[in-house]
Amino acid sequence: MTEAALADETARPARSRRQQRIRSLSLFMATLCSCTAVLLAAAMLFYWLTTPAGGLLAAAGLGGVAMDEPGYGLRIAGFLISMLPLGALITGLIFARRCFDAFARGEVFSGETVGWLRAFSVAVITSAILKPIAGALLSLLLSWGAGAAHMSLVLSIGSDTLLALIFAGTVAVMAWVMSEAIAIADENAQFV
Repeated sequence: MTEAALADETARPARSRRQQRIRSLSLFMATLCSCTAVLLAAAMLFYWLTTPAGGLLAAAGLGGVAMDEPGYGLRIAGFLISMLPLGALITGLIFARRCFDAFARGEVFSGETVGWLRAFSVAVITSAILKPIAGALLSLLLSWGAGAAHMSLVLSIGSDTLLALIFAGTVAVMAWVMSEAIAIADENAQFV
């Protein structure tokens, strides 16, 4: 047996263990993405159906405004507005799940996997951009419910929004680099 073949034989079990760890963690992450998507939607619905008026106003940055308990129409409208950024994030989690499913199948460097990763980053960027817009719409909706004298527009961009943009931008660049690596590998395969 040649020295190269012997080295390959000893490296194979370690590679197999690494691949199994990637498979296991990817399956766990895929399940976590699905569960999180469902829980986020359910939690948002629960929040809008049960939170008292004072809590809704405070969360919208309208602490000095008073209003009666909102009816179901206002609560449903608030839920729908809140679902704009959350819906984009949930869509991103679905794309992430597909990416992790591909990793679990051993498709680490495929165009499809990179596409899911890129779609995930775009969805997170979209969610981060929609979050302050939805917050402003909610402030208008809730202050309108308190009366014309208290009409307010609150635009808030927090560190969580900025961090989400940086995170999603990082993932987008990683997907781009992976795409380039796939293209280079395909190019090199044609020369062999």
